[in-house]
Amino acid sequence: MAQHNYYVENELGRLRKLLIHSPDGGIGKIIPGTFADNLYDDIVHLKNMQKEYNHYVKLLLYFLDREKINYIKNYQQQADADKKSWCYIPGKSEYFNSDKVLDTQQLLAEIISDEKIKLRLISAICSYEESSFAIQQRLENITDPALLAKVFITGILPSEENGTDEDMFIFPPVPNFIFTRDIGIMVKDHILLSRMATVARRRESLLTKFLSLYYFFKDEPQKVMEIIEESDFFLYEEEERKHRIITIEGGDVMMIHPKHFVIGCSIRTSSSAVNEMVHTLLSKPELGIEKVSVVKIPRNRAQMHIDTIFTQVKRNVWVLYGRFSERILRAEHISRHSYINKLSHNPRQLEMEQVEILQFHKPANEAYIKTKDYSVSKKLPGIESLLRQISIEDFGIKPEDVKIIYSGDNVFPHDEREQWTDSCNVVALKEGVVIGYDRNDHTADAFKAAGFSVLTTTEAFEQFEAGINPDSIENTLILLPSAELSRARGGSHCMSMPLLRDRL
Repeated sequence: MAQHNYYVENELGRLRKLLIHSPDGGIGKIIPGTFADNLYDDIVHLKNMQKEYNHYVKLLLYFLDREKINYIKNYQQQADADKKSWCYIPGKSEYFNSDKVLDTQQLLAEIISDEKIKLRLISAICSYEESSFAIQQRLENITDPALLAKVFITGILPSEENGTDEDMFIFPPVPNFIFTRDIGIMVKDHILLSRMATVARRRESLLTKFLSLYYFFKDEPQKVMEIIEESDFFLYEEEERKHRIITIEGGDVMMIHPKHFVIGCSIRTSSSAVNEMVHTLLSKPELGIEKVSVVKIPRNRAQMHIDTIFTQVKRNVWVLYGRFSERILRAEHISRHSYINKLSHNPRQLEMEQVEILQFHKPANEAYIKTKDYSVSKKLPGIESLLRQISIEDFGIKPEDVKIIYSGDNVFPHDEREQWTDSCNVVALKEGVVIGYDRNDHTADAFKAAGFSVLTTTEAFEQFEAGINPDSIENTLILLPSAELSRARGGSHCMSMPLLRDRL
């Protein structure tokens, strides 16, 4: 079997390499008047957010790159002794520089060390941001790649570079860049680039394209997949273009099984994008994808992507927001056919009516592939049916062995409160060992009831320091401190872009 530097065909295999982005200074510049523009709901205390994120980084290193642990421990001890705050951001002395836990800022600095790529990226960003020629020249004159990479992300040009006594914003910040799940998705040994739905995140897409073409797949650019509007898109009137626009975000995309791909159709991923993805994925024989499931969900801020509603914990275990479980809704005696009188009394019914699961199978006839003439091969009654089907049909689990863990233990109002703070948004370090947030108490209790151990990161670190091998940990939910991280509206699944996972 060929070895790959970047390869993902499931959500559970031992995580070997991923892309992250540490919280940067741009987040600390958001004000209440720009919440809507920047996709935030509250002011974040940046230093505390970075301290919480340090726990995430340290946990990742324990599992992915243990050689770096002593380095960051020594720095932490010195910083604590000097009563200094620290965060593991590229360009700082405490940065761990791992080749397994990769940071976007560090990789950008590496690719723009090449003068041709540097000038190309400056030109692209300045054109997109409609910057002045003077700003473009100032950026071209920056000789330190690390500094320039920081400017691309934070939008802040330091005083020594802008000719004044104060730092200056030349671009808007990209405060959602910490959610690297959304910027792209590995589809086996290919990468599918996202196409962000909101202006606040589109510079992320541009930066990710350059990383993909000039770092991850610089020798194999054909493995970089882009899905864009059809060539006649701009000939249509404005209203028609709204229906044809392509937007894709990685939180709506799951490479769930080597032969099965799941796509969310949501407030962030458009139906036109879904149509094109179905065709693209099923028409590439080298990908080996035979089934695509489309999960259409309500266009809600609270459930902006499908990974805010469900994620996979083990082959037979899922965490799910109960409002999207048709089994629970039926148990509550809500009829899909008599909802009119109940709609005003039970908001769950509205969600039920707006969920649709469609499945497409790869046609045997090549003619269908060329004409994009795919028909729906199956409709499922709801999301829980899909999760059970994946466990049973794709992973060979017995029906009675499939477990669903519900947000807030499916008790109102804890289910809704904890879904908002990403109780269903966990990422697997390996099968059965996932990262969640410490503020979701009732969801953690539901994990315990399902047979999982629950540890805070502090408790986990103490065990590792005492000699426990992280590889020996099984069936465990590890909880990150999350008072500030959760305010940014994304969990550990959102904060990770897996680049290499073991096959199951």
